[in-house]
Amino acid sequence: MDKRLELLQRLLDANGGKVNGKFLVAVAVVALIVVAGFVAFRLIVVDMILSLRDAR
Repeated sequence: MDKRLELLQRLLDANGGKVNGKFLVAVAVVALIVVAGFVAFRLIVVDMILSLRDAR
């Protein structure tokens, strides 16, 4: 656990403890892609289940 804290401290020291705008935009874009992928997956699964139910 001490190594993780040391690594985090080193990262914060290298960046001055600040988070730049590009990093925040990158995190937001990745989060949106993940959410969109999850929603698309759920819609595909629901569509497959409904088509299987209608096939009977």
